[in-house]
Amino acid sequence: MIESFFKSLSYIFHPLLMPILGLYFLFELETIPNSLYKFDALYYFPDVAKIRLYIVIGVLTFAAPLLSLLIMYWNGLITSLHLEKREERVYPFFIVSFYYLLAYIFVAYQWPQELKHSAFVGFLFGMLLVFVITFLLNFWVKISVHAVAIFGVLGLLIGYNQTQLTAFEGESIPNLMFILLFSIISGLVVTARLYLKAHSLKEVLIGMLIGFAGIYTCVKFGIYI
Repeated sequence: MIESFFKSLSYIFHPLLMPILGLYFLFELETIPNSLYKFDALYYFPDVAKIRLYIVIGVLTFAAPLLSLLIMYWNGLITSLHLEKREERVYPFFIVSFYYLLAYIFVAYQWPQELKHSAFVGFLFGMLLVFVITFLLNFWVKISVHAVAIFGVLGLLIGYNQTQLTAFEGESIPNLMFILLFSIISGLVVTARLYLKAHSLKEVLIGMLIGFAGIYTCVKFGIYI
């Protein structure tokens, strides 16, 4: 029963779902901008803009990579969608990095300037950055992509909310209870990877560090190129 629970967690919080989940958190968790400009809080972005981003980011970071992985799986290039074998990760990682690059280019250079919030542009840049780092390190160590992805989203939550004001009376830190809940979920996801013997403790810890530090820094300080 425990094994089934951890397997379910690994599928529910599959790395391919994390970019769109992170975007959803940015747009739907209510905060108040720490400025006089309403759109400094992504919660208040126009619905049309949100839907457009959901579609574009959903296609480029989930649908297209998933289809590519399925084609590789059907043709015997990979033996699992979880990419357990380090040797099988090279082509999938390269292709997914390419799709992430396209997503970042769209937001950084095609998106209207007045709606170009540093948090979500930084999130997409951070996502691309940590995935490329993971791709390069994969030649030496099989880093847990689940750990990179889930702790990247946790870094996004903490980094973004540190730039906002709370929308709820009596709450000192924006969305604190939700962040604590997601921290527990993140811990369970990486525990699942250890329990299922998909990764060693070292591989999980490296993934946690890369994901959290990379995306937290890019979102908190609005770093992108």
